[in-house]
Amino acid sequence: MNINIEYKHETGFKNFFNRIAGKKLSVLYDVNTKPYAEALLLQIKEYIKKPVRVEYSDKELLPSEDKCERAYELSKSCDYVLAVGSGTLNDMAKSVSTRLGIECGVLATAASMDGYCSKGAALMRGGFKVTDEVHSPSDILIDLEIVRSAPRLMTAAGFGDIIGKYTCLTDWKMAHIVKGESIHEKAYSMMERAVAACVETFDGLTRYEDNAVAKLMNALIMAGLSMAECGNSRPASGSEHHLSHFLEMDFARRGEKIPMHGIKVGIGTLVAIELYNYIKDNRISFKGAEEVYKLAEALPGVEKIKGMLEKMGCPTRFSEIDVRRETMEEMIEKAYTVRDRYTVLTLVHDLDLTERVKPILMKKYY
Repeated sequence: MNINIEYKHETGFKNFFNRIAGKKLSVLYDVNTKPYAEALLLQIKEYIKKPVRVEYSDKELLPSEDKCERAYELSKSCDYVLAVGSGTLNDMAKSVSTRLGIECGVLATAASMDGYCSKGAALMRGGFKVTDEVHSPSDILIDLEIVRSAPRLMTAAGFGDIIGKYTCLTDWKMAHIVKGESIHEKAYSMMERAVAACVETFDGLTRYEDNAVAKLMNALIMAGLSMAECGNSRPASGSEHHLSHFLEMDFARRGEKIPMHGIKVGIGTLVAIELYNYIKDNRISFKGAEEVYKLAEALPGVEKIKGMLEKMGCPTRFSEIDVRRETMEEMIEKAYTVRDRYTVLTLVHDLDLTERVKPILMKKYY
């Protein structure tokens, strides 16, 4: 995969400028990222033909069918689609450019999620969240000054997404033990190393130091690269993401504002660790149980993860992000069905433990 991952230097983004020379760009941005789009367009005006501006007035942009279709129609005359934003705009740009068969890129405006270079685009279709297969961006542009100035809750969400890799990687190993699922060792190691590097600089991250923010950004980008390496989202998405996806669909169905993905993933990580601990502490018997107990033992403690999330400004209970009590109960029962992927949620269901763990989870995380 040949992605130009470029940090801004004094002369801007030299490799990117060379790539787009003479092209006509479609630039996607919303009311929040408009200043960064305008500043970049000023820098590149001498390199490109007159750009097409796809501006959204939404403060909370959703990647709905009508929004994506508008970007698609406006971009038909272009050679390149550039998103100026993070999750939603990036996914829309990847979707539109894939449909048109042209390159795309993103000026990242927050270290808020791990999908910058993934081959998936999370979109809303018929009121449901779907993930379309798309091509990866050609360019990921990072200006640490912009990323550091993002709302702190967005950086907290990015950290929550990275912390979730502890349980998603554990789920992968557990599925290997219990179900014989194969593990892509290179993708696994890529993600594991990136998480470790990010956590090592945690104190600096709480102070928003450049080096630590860059390590978080690198870990988020590495998640996408590891997914592309093995051809699916296994290295970056497990039980903690399935909990988040279940809630996203519920909020969307109700027409309510959806809490940030990484925030929900952070709380979901606490839930997943809790489930592993319950299985270990109660010595639940099943095929491969002893090996799974060891996996649970190797996970960071719940209190440690909770403390880190709190220091980053992340909520640690679902009630804090306006999840209804009955929705959380339903999530505990049904989130394992969100994806056809074996995780600790599936294991709990298969072992008929759901009703036993539900009151524990409700008390601690609602």
